[in-house]
Amino acid sequence: MNTTICNPLLRTPLSLIVDDSCPVINLTYYWIQQRHAWKARHQPGVPPDRWEGNAAQLKKIPPTIPADFAAEWAEWCWENGVKGKFSLIPYPAGMGRVDEGFPNFSTLEYQAWLRVYRELIWPSFDLTPEMLTHTAVVDLDTFTLTDAWEQVEWVDPPVDNRLTDYIITAMEMLDNVGIPCEGVTSPGAFGKRQEAAYAKAVLTASQHVNNNPRPFYFLWLKHDELPDVPIWYAEKENGIAIASIVACAGDWFGGWTGYDLGDADRFITEDLQGGRLPPILEKELPCVLVGHWPGFYFNGEKCGFDILKTVKARLDNYDPDGTKTLWMKTSEIGHYWMARELTDISVSERNASCPPENGERNASCPPEKGGRGVTREINLSTQFPTANFTLAIDAPIRHVQVNGWDLREVRSRRDFQGDTFFCEDKQTFVAFDLEIGDTKLTLTV
Repeated sequence: MNTTICNPLLRTPLSLIVDDSCPVINLTYYWIQQRHAWKARHQPGVPPDRWEGNAAQLKKIPPTIPADFAAEWAEWCWENGVKGKFSLIPYPAGMGRVDEGFPNFSTLEYQAWLRVYRELIWPSFDLTPEMLTHTAVVDLDTFTLTDAWEQVEWVDPPVDNRLTDYIITAMEMLDNVGIPCEGVTSPGAFGKRQEAAYAKAVLTASQHVNNNPRPFYFLWLKHDELPDVPIWYAEKENGIAIASIVACAGDWFGGWTGYDLGDADRFITEDLQGGRLPPILEKELPCVLVGHWPGFYFNGEKCGFDILKTVKARLDNYDPDGTKTLWMKTSEIGHYWMARELTDISVSERNASCPPENGERNASCPPEKGGRGVTREINLSTQFPTANFTLAIDAPIRHVQVNGWDLREVRSRRDFQGDTFFCEDKQTFVAFDLEIGDTKLTLTV
């Protein structure tokens, strides 16, 4: 009896990654300002590259993004089921620490932002540091900004304890305001040339700060390859691993600049045939979209937010009955793929005898002799728990128990959810929450 691990609830994961968010301030404004000041000091007379932003645009870029907009955005995501990852840069552009406040900005606005993060964004999105400043590297001994940049010089960061300590500091600052992060986000290409050391540093930092042995990191956005969820440093017996969340689409909402307007068609066209997403969804691979917070706000015009609404409406039209896709936090995708790769599965069949003379029914006895049919067992062993673990079994099953508990049978994919099973085309699909340790499925054919 062949048994296959499927996507959760037979649906393709969807997730939205939002980068460059921080309390109160608009990172774009200070990033461009600081980068151009660096340019004037170190490369006088050399014009900035496009990735360094346009200083002429600074006059129309607001230095702050209001908490009211964040609340509006987060409430819309909650109401429409959008989930993913949301950055919280802990020391944005060196303007203030999230765990101490922002001295040049309104205390009430700062407090309002923290409420939005905790109460409105966190239920649907993992909150992660995007390292410390997203501009200059911080000297941890003096907590001053250096001339090195997190997304330039630290694309190839030091691979000694400095990298781990840097990530620990970022995580601790979030933890100080009551946000134990599930992973981290790379500012730009931070860590890309030392990915193995970077992944190890994130895993070590996550265990040290949050006692979390199964974090994730976001580093890669790939427009020309099929996405995957690589798992690093797996210790199968100890339940330790780290997932790399690979995005496949973006940045096409409003750009990191907040003045480069995106286009919904680049994600998915109105006829649902074009754009980056349909071919990825067709292959049932994780679809992780990327946007930047200043682009959603778009200097107060909310153009990127409008594009998100259009993309979500088109994805709803692509999946009108909700049987093809499932919005998930990035940590949930990581945990599912860990369980998918690191769970041991064995199948056995019991040839039990028929009922004894006292007439008691034996569940393993054929129906014509008083039983419910042949009983088979699927035994799973894992240290990697996940929700909605889904199996396809190449046999029609009449009754399913998980660790002695009956699962409810449903009749369609639309009704398929956790702790249910259904049959389709001589296959049976089973979904349940996979827990640490041993799990026994008892199946009656």
